[in-house]
Amino acid sequence: MDDFIADDEDPIPPTPQRVAARSMVLAAVACRGAIEKGNGDPDAEEIHRKIMPWLESIGAAGELEPRESSLITTPLGLLDQKAQINASWQAEGMAVLAWALHCAPLPPVHAKCDPAGTANAMGFLGDMKDTPMYGPMLRDEDEIGKWADTYMTLHWRLRLIDSNPGPMDYVACIEKATWYPHRLDQLDLVDNDVAINGVRVDRLDYNTYRQTLSITQERHQAFNWLLGFENLYSQVTTDT
Repeated sequence: MDDFIADDEDPIPPTPQRVAARSMVLAAVACRGAIEKGNGDPDAEEIHRKIMPWLESIGAAGELEPRESSLITTPLGLLDQKAQINASWQAEGMAVLAWALHCAPLPPVHAKCDPAGTANAMGFLGDMKDTPMYGPMLRDEDEIGKWADTYMTLHWRLRLIDSNPGPMDYVACIEKATWYPHRLDQLDLVDNDVAINGVRVDRLDYNTYRQTLSITQERHQAFNWLLGFENLYSQVTTDT
């Protein structure tokens, strides 16, 4: 692919056409995860049969990575639980790309996206002209960068919980962190620390914390791909 990034080169963001194709692939992968338990159900089986031909018909199949192709074509009911869960979580990356393509709003940082609603907003399983593959347009680079910095900032705070589970003056911490353009203006704060639904992150119950961390990690990966950190989506890291 022509967007390969060498270690000594500046990141090269993907083209709008690639972003559109990747959004379609993530929609397909997330759908495949969602219908895994529908083996034997005529509706689920029909959707499964349509996915790969549809990706080919709209010109998005070239964006598929080998593992994604294998997952999508695996008969319903044969994915292991980890693969099924991981596939379903790809919906959060899809939500970021749908937003970047002006197809759907970006959900709140703590809220899971609506996978079906987001996919349908991008014309999933429909005609090419009803998908972002037809004349894709991306949001302004500065707007994408703003949210990429926001998710980096949130992701770092959530990961710090493991090593420092107590309260933290994260505002002061960010002021000293010169290695990345962190930003807090899009996040809620309580006592100078990040809060989710008014609850300081160190006080979140375990399930809310884990869900927010998973959402953040998936969206952080998508934003890093949009910035051109790696050519292949699966190789994009979310280091903090």
